[in-house]
Amino acid sequence: MTEPDGDFSAQADAYARSRPGYPVDLIERLSRDVEVSSEDPVLDLGAGTGMLTSTLTDLGFAVTALEPNASMRALAVGGDAEWIDGTFESTGLAPDAFAWAVAAQAFHWADPRRALPEVRRVLRPGGALTLLWNNRLNDDHPVVAWTREAIARHVPDFSHAYRDEDWGALLTSTGDFDDVHEHQQRHVVPMGRARFFDLWRSHHRLNRIAGPDRFGRFLAALDGHLDEEAVETVDVPYLCRSWTARRAGR
Repeated sequence: MTEPDGDFSAQADAYARSRPGYPVDLIERLSRDVEVSSEDPVLDLGAGTGMLTSTLTDLGFAVTALEPNASMRALAVGGDAEWIDGTFESTGLAPDAFAWAVAAQAFHWADPRRALPEVRRVLRPGGALTLLWNNRLNDDHPVVAWTREAIARHVPDFSHAYRDEDWGALLTSTGDFDDVHEHQQRHVVPMGRARFFDLWRSHHRLNRIAGPDRFGRFLAALDGHLDEEAVETVDVPYLCRSWTARRAGR
C-alpha cells in the first residue's frame, strides 16, 4: 500500500521529541538472523529523525540513513551515520552496497512495485530487508485506551489502515525478496505529559485527516482528561513487529 502526502515537515519537531525507539535486543536478534556484524554497511530507509539509526550506530554498524524530508534530517540523531536525501523508490545509491536494509515505521509510505526492486538493487547478494513498526497496544493502558476512543469520537474517519497489511505477502509480491520471517516484542515507553501530547502532534496521518479544527478539539479533550485524572506520566505499551526477507536470486 502507499499512503498519500507523506510530508512530515509540520510534525518534525514533535516527532523528534516524542517518538519511541525500538527494543535493542530485538534489533540485535534481527541482525544475528540476517548474519550481519559490527561495521557491516546497513541502510536505514525512511530514517526520519533517527530513532532506529541511533540504535544501529550504537551497535557498531556503518549506517547510511536515507530520509527525503529536509526538516526531519535537520533534527536527526544517529551518531556517525551518513545522512542523505533519497526515497524508497529512488535511493541514488550504488548497487550491491549494503548487507542489510531496514525501514522502521516507514514502509507504508512506499510504492512497493518500485521500492522493492530498488532496495534489492542496493543490497548485496544474500542481503536482507527488514520492515518494522511500533504498534501501540491501545487496550493495555487506560489513558491510551481513552485517547484512542477520543480520536474515534472526534475523527471517526481516521484508521491505522496499514496495520492490516500482510507485509510478508507484500515483501514477496514483486519477486525481489523471499524467505520471510516475522518477529515481535512488547516494550513500554514512559512518557511525561508533554511528550504524550507531542506523540499525537507528531502523527501526520491523524493531523491530515482531522484538519486543524477537529485536531484542536481532540487535544483540548485530551488535556481535560489528563487534568481530571491527574495524569503526569503515561507508560505507553507497544508491540514492535518485524518482517524480514532475503534478496531473491542470491
